Amino acid sequence: MKQRLFIVAFLLLATALADARPRLAVNIVVGGLRQGDIARYEKNFGKEGFLRLRSEGVEFTECYADYAPTTSEAGLATFATGTTPAVHGIFSSVGYDRAMNKEVGLCRTSAPNVGVVKSEVESRYTTTPFVAQTLAEAVDGSNEHNRSITIAHSPLSAMILAGRKGECYWLSDSGKWTTAECYASELPSWVKKYNGDDMNRVYATNTWYGRYTRDNYRNTRSSEITIYEKDNTKRPRAQRKTADDWVDKMLRMPSGNIAIFEFAKQAVSSLLPLHIDSECKMLTIYLDVPRTIAERYGADSIEYEDMLYSLDASLAEFLTFLYAQLSSREEVVITLTSDGGVSPTKVDNSDNSRFNTRQFEVIMNAFLSARYGQDAWVLGYTDGSLYLNHDVVYKHKKSLAEVQNEVAAFALQYRGVANAVTATALRSAQFSRGVVALVQNGYNPRRSGDVMIVFDAERIELDSERVAMSGSVYGYDRHIPLIICGAGVAPHKVLKRVTNDQIAPTLATHIGIMRPQSSDAEILVIE
Repeated sequence: MKQRLFIVAFLLLATALADARPRLAVNIVVGGLRQGDIARYEKNFGKEGFLRLRSEGVEFTECYADYAPTTSEAGLATFATGTTPAVHGIFSSVGYDRAMNKEVGLCRTSAPNVGVVKSEVESRYTTTPFVAQTLAEAVDGSNEHNRSITIAHSPLSAMILAGRKGECYWLSDSGKWTTAECYASELPSWVKKYNGDDMNRVYATNTWYGRYTRDNYRNTRSSEITIYEKDNTKRPRAQRKTADDWVDKMLRMPSGNIAIFEFAKQAVSSLLPLHIDSECKMLTIYLDVPRTIAERYGADSIEYEDMLYSLDASLAEFLTFLYAQLSSREEVVITLTSDGGVSPTKVDNSDNSRFNTRQFEVIMNAFLSARYGQDAWVLGYTDGSLYLNHDVVYKHKKSLAEVQNEVAAFALQYRGVANAVTATALRSAQFSRGVVALVQNGYNPRRSGDVMIVFDAERIELDSERVAMSGSVYGYDRHIPLIICGAGVAPHKVLKRVTNDQIAPTLATHIGIMRPQSSDAEILVIE
């Protein structure tokens, strides 16, 4: 009798736990958002956006990326897979093909029809570089009724988050939402309908007007935004952009965030209703615009600040819409985080703020040529990785480890380089603390370079288009916000140090699916 009662009680408990699981997971990843940005600008935030998530959820105030380089690509892949670049291998938008000794774009095909759009679905992208299962893939693979949708402004951001399967959408060059043939042969009807209304053009504007007068902003520096000095100044109506570059310009203005959230509403509508008890749906939204604006104008600019105020309003509207579609808030779990921060602003190209990577390649090649014989020793450089031409090394009958050590030693004499670590050292020893441990967590034997370069604090690569960048080992890039709210989450703050590779397995456990296969990080306690 007791055994029978125990079985009944266990079944009731299992049923209750199953019912308590959220049926919808919504992940919002804000590009370039740093830990502290929400608190810094909360005076001008409304109550229903960022502050609503903070008040209703668990906020991890000490969440860090535990690897380097801390690029956007690495941050997105780590969030998606629950593991570091050492395993998932994504840390840059480009890499080097050792077989062909040339630079290749991540997810780009080598087919002759590159750039051709067929039936509104693009053929120029591939998921071949992805080796680690993503959270979206885990959702889709856990139940035949499960669905995951990933959306972003750029194709690379969306694809990294989605992985090899699922529904994945981004803005095409024509301003329409599209996907790649590796995901679907054609767009679903709800996307076609949205494209048919040409909604994205509605959000393209010719002039960026500030939401407030100048005295209401914390930041003081600006370059392109129009700010008014008096409260009684009437702001003119924004002129719609009709030029050919309106899609690209939308990525550099707050209206780009509005376009993403409006499409996200359509995605939510396509995922609901939640009519099957065992199913789980997931929507992942990546906002490219904040990172673009932070890098273009600086995180201490009025442009960045104003963009956050606009984003807060868009977020509030989206959350209101989302909750209105559900019978109970216990049906959804919402995660807000970032792919990584950005460096302090550098508004000049002086030697004290910029690192000329092209010059570094040329000088390094000249050094190796003088040391071992004239040749093309350096294959290239990208995001902290210097690649050597292995064919040249072996042709000159030199030890690869020896050449790597020579490069690392010479690099340390270069102004702006704080450390240089060879691939041989990273493969032959295990580092548990410090900068080298971060570099090792970001080193992938198949895809990383021969020597990993660590810059001095606040030093960024030479780039005429950007005044700030990401990718460093320092706190301004590694320290990110993390808020989880919704079903089964009690509002509180967690001061314990956590890492962003813990997010994916935590969400997987919370929504009742298997964690991504390559993830072995500890689960965060969010109840």
